[in-house]
Amino acid sequence: MGSFTSFSVFLFSAISLIVPSGFSVGSVLLALGSLTLVNKSVRTTLNREDRLILAVLLAYFAVTVAMLLLHHESGKEYDLPLRFFLAAAALLLLRAYPPAPAAFWSGLILGGIGAGVFAGWQYFAHNVRATGYTNAIQYGDISFIIGILCLTGITWAMQQRAARAWVALLIVGGVMGLMGSLFTGSRGSWVALPICLLILCVYYSRSIPARYVWGSLAALVAAIAIVFTVMPSTDFRARISLAFSEASTYMQKKDADSSIGTRMEMWRAGAMAVAEAPVLGMGKAGFVQWETGQIEAGKINALMSGNNHVYNEWLDALVKRGVPGLLVLLALYFVPLRLFIARLKSAPEQAKPYALGGVLLIVNYIGFGFSQVFLAHNSGVMTLGFTMVILWGMLRGEESRS
Repeated sequence: MGSFTSFSVFLFSAISLIVPSGFSVGSVLLALGSLTLVNKSVRTTLNREDRLILAVLLAYFAVTVAMLLLHHESGKEYDLPLRFFLAAAALLLLRAYPPAPAAFWSGLILGGIGAGVFAGWQYFAHNVRATGYTNAIQYGDISFIIGILCLTGITWAMQQRAARAWVALLIVGGVMGLMGSLFTGSRGSWVALPICLLILCVYYSRSIPARYVWGSLAALVAAIAIVFTVMPSTDFRARISLAFSEASTYMQKKDADSSIGTRMEMWRAGAMAVAEAPVLGMGKAGFVQWETGQIEAGKINALMSGNNHVYNEWLDALVKRGVPGLLVLLALYFVPLRLFIARLKSAPEQAKPYALGGVLLIVNYIGFGFSQVFLAHNSGVMTLGFTMVILWGMLRGEESRS
């Protein structure tokens, strides 16, 4: 089964963006593989932290389902929380049969290179924002995560026989993943970049001479700046300037007919909705119905008609699932984040890259949540739930080996 989990983990990242619903293939294999544990006890391999991760995933699933039932939501709404239940099952499999580290890192490398090449082809060949097989925002965010995760594996690579080759490939995978995000023109995925780079530099400065770390950072920033400068004015560079312009226009004229204007109007609508149902929320269908009434009353811009989320992860949780929904969302972020941070200090050296990856994964999701509801999408749920358990499973596997 170790070969099976290694192959599944490899596929999860390697084809996540270059084939339709590619992120589902490896995760489905892991979920199905967990069925082999039906007659096998894995409790002896689980420690307190493993159980905390499982508890958070199952709590998010249970509370979300309970709120869906309370608000009489349609059956299709149960699909997304179910993915966290499956991620919990996958974690049990990963603890019982830890994947090979080379499979994990090679999957990320291919995933980053593939995402960058595919997005670049769409961008240059068709002169449009890259969207892959999903949409620009989802593609950009996932490509960004893959790129950042590649950059967490340098110390692992330095311990391998073909160290130089592994280091070079991880850097290429990281840069290509970031480029894939840049080609989408997705602005939200770059919110956490300064924090991610700072965390990476502080981490690597402990094991690599500082001049190499900060020099590499300067080279990466320069490379991004060059690409940013030479790209035509119709894309990312223009979209950054446009964001400030749209925000200013909304503040002055309440003009919601723009990407940023829509977000700001929906944030206002979300705050109004929370004020009316602060404890248990309204549910998705209830929010849409309430929104329609507010539009008819002239309190919300008519352009918002049909919007079923408020472009902010935490506000959206409050609107639809109330205080219970917000609490389990915060637990989903901050309990694993605390555990990964603790492992950066206490784990064996060979396990620390996975702890670093876990920290950066959640930091990015927190950043994404400011301007979108990433967990309202299948790709967002699968990427968070399964990447989290894969990183934790890899970390614990390395601890066991040591």
